[in-house]
Amino acid sequence: MKNLLKQIAKIDNSVDLNVVIDAIKAQRKIINNAKIAKAKNSLSAGMKVRVNGKRTGGQIGIIKQIKIKRAIVEIEGRSWDCPLSILEAA
Repeated sequence: MKNLLKQIAKIDNSVDLNVVIDAIKAQRKIINNAKIAKAKNSLSAGMKVRVNGKRTGGQIGIIKQIKIKRAIVEIEGRSWDCPLSILEAA
């Protein structure tokens, strides 16, 4: 990792820096899609989950519906549209 950071520090023009930024964004998308796919395979409607989000951090809810990248989770009588990446089985 240190070597990578040293190489990035050597970049001296915007064109090369933009290439690196695009590569990082593409890799982040791959990682996030894998995380979402894993979550989608392990979660199902009716399942009790912990929501690790900013507004509902650490609260327990029940999945009402799973969509492509998000799920409707009922917490204390309110429905929240949550990214699958912040849900974990409770």
